[in-house]
Amino acid sequence: MKYFRKLDIRIVRGPNTRKHLLKLGYKCPEIYGDPAILMPLIYKGCCVDKTREYTVIKHYTDETPSEYSLNILTNDYKTFIDTILESKLVISSSLHGIILAEAYGVPAILYKPDNAQTTLFKFEDYYFSTNRFEFPVAKSIEEALTLTPCALPELSEIQNNLIKTFPKDLWGK
Repeated sequence: MKYFRKLDIRIVRGPNTRKHLLKLGYKCPEIYGDPAILMPLIYKGCCVDKTREYTVIKHYTDETPSEYSLNILTNDYKTFIDTILESKLVISSSLHGIILAEAYGVPAILYKPDNAQTTLFKFEDYYFSTNRFEFPVAKSIEEALTLTPCALPELSEIQNNLIKTFPKDLWGK
């Protein structure tokens, strides 16, 4: 296949993305990780009690009403993360809601309402990158509350790979 443009690919979110890029003719290492996994290295969060049974983080296109919602479109990342840390469970239609919850050690359930404008591709990509090939998907918040979340992944190796593959050579030092 012909390249669309030259890309210097050092890491991708997961095996689905890698497979797609290989089909397009790109060279792509088998190294996976989403940058959001690094957030606990940047901001530890407040020491808080688990005062919330659950928090709902919706994809920006998800208009499902919920009184326990946390807006993914915020500039106040500290309050966002502290709210996740106060939660016993995160229910999210946003991939980065799931990734951030798990990066901070909070179990998460994917919920994908019937009217969702996203596919499972990116969610599978993330879960597969953490060696979890089966994961619950709820069609509603109520259903999510009845499901058992996946075991939390061990993310330290992924964090190290993200740091090691950072393109320092392109940034001077």
